[in-house]
Amino acid sequence: MKQDLNHDLNFNKYKKVTFEELHIRHLNLLMDLKSEKLNNWFLKMAIINTFEDLKIFLNNLKKNKHKCIIAIEEKKIVGYLNIFPLNCKGSCLRISKPNLTNIKSSLTEKDMTLGLIKKSISITDIKTSSWVINSDINNNHLISSARELGFQPLQNVKLWSKSNINKSIKNTNEKSYSIDEFQEINKLNLINVLNFIRSNQSPLIRTILDLDQKDISNRNDLNSGAIIYNNTVICTILKDINFQDSKVYTLTIGRSWDDRLSPILKNILNNFFEKSPYSIIKTYEENTELNSYLENSGFRDNYQEIILVRNTIVRNESKQINKINQSLESIFEKLNPQGNAYPSPFPLKSK
Repeated sequence: MKQDLNHDLNFNKYKKVTFEELHIRHLNLLMDLKSEKLNNWFLKMAIINTFEDLKIFLNNLKKNKHKCIIAIEEKKIVGYLNIFPLNCKGSCLRISKPNLTNIKSSLTEKDMTLGLIKKSISITDIKTSSWVINSDINNNHLISSARELGFQPLQNVKLWSKSNINKSIKNTNEKSYSIDEFQEINKLNLINVLNFIRSNQSPLIRTILDLDQKDISNRNDLNSGAIIYNNTVICTILKDINFQDSKVYTLTIGRSWDDRLSPILKNILNNFFEKSPYSIIKTYEENTELNSYLENSGFRDNYQEIILVRNTIVRNESKQINKINQSLESIFEKLNPQGNAYPSPFPLKSK
């Protein structure tokens, strides 16, 4: 008992004392020291410690690659957005929806949106050739502002959730299908998954996203996977990094519906939503057969977004005479740059 009491008394002594690594922020404390020699040594150590932490911070910042653009009026932040790369090369950047703070500004919402997006485009480095904006199809301010700055509509996407997720997902009279076909994505099947995704993208989208094996790895998590038969990928579910604040996963199938998906895809998706009930599945509007399958299987179409893109190659080409009103795809098909300007359509080999 006496020993415990002494321990408590000793512990109380330290309640008024904090133990910290010496940093530049502690310079005001050095003023109280009388020893110039000790002060100089403390100052040197404070600088070393601070720069060591700064180096760690900068390394993490380099990995993060996110930037925040703000609008300032009368020394107050009145609007902001953030930008981040959609691939490891940094050639394609995602510009988030501009946000207004609750501080009143002299600018209109459209002028604020234009200013923030224009600044986002101007500060990116030489590696960047594409900028992508996702907008709700009813957000006229954002769509018109993006179009004004040279963005063009690329494709529409649908975002699905699971209805009544807490109810039983299987009917006892229904044939039970195995979900063993849904495999985790690993080093053994990574290149097959990448080739499958690239083969189901248009040449333009392949160019803009410019994905490689590392990009697929970055989108892979515990909920991701692929349906693989005899070493052939027929469907993938991968984290979609376009969306920062939501658990959104892209569901990719072949260009046409594969009948092998009919008996198993519903159960695989039900299992997916059981593990992650608040997630969202993303599909493309042109995948009409897949979208009909999801609707008939009890999944709910929450809302739709339009993807807008600004690409330097397409933009330069569209300035030429008689090409200004052509679609992105038709412009892209007529490009003839030196060398191969976009990913090869042939399957990649593992490194």
